Amino acid sequence: MNIIDLVIKIASFLTAISVIIMTINKILNKNIKTINDKIYELEKNECKNFLVNFLASIEKNESVSECQKLRAYEIYDHYINDLGGNSFIKDKWERMMDK
Repeated sequence: MNIIDLVIKIASFLTAISVIIMTINKILNKNIKTINDKIYELEKNECKNFLVNFLASIEKNESVSECQKLRAYEIYDHYINDLGGNSFIKDKWERMMDK
């Protein structure tokens, strides 16, 4: 085996490894994006559920603690500003919290 054959075999091996790594990277990135999208939707729905329950308590004139109010404001801010939530929650929040 001469030096040229050895260089060609090493180059072929490195190319194959590179293609395998790039393929694995694409698969992982696609799966990570899918997982992130599902986490985003789950988080948005959990915030929405909390806010619906909190606003229902306010609407029924149920007692809510100062801590619950502060947490509701934090979750509302996160829901609107970070998660892009802008729905009936925002309208209800503005009507209920302006009282």
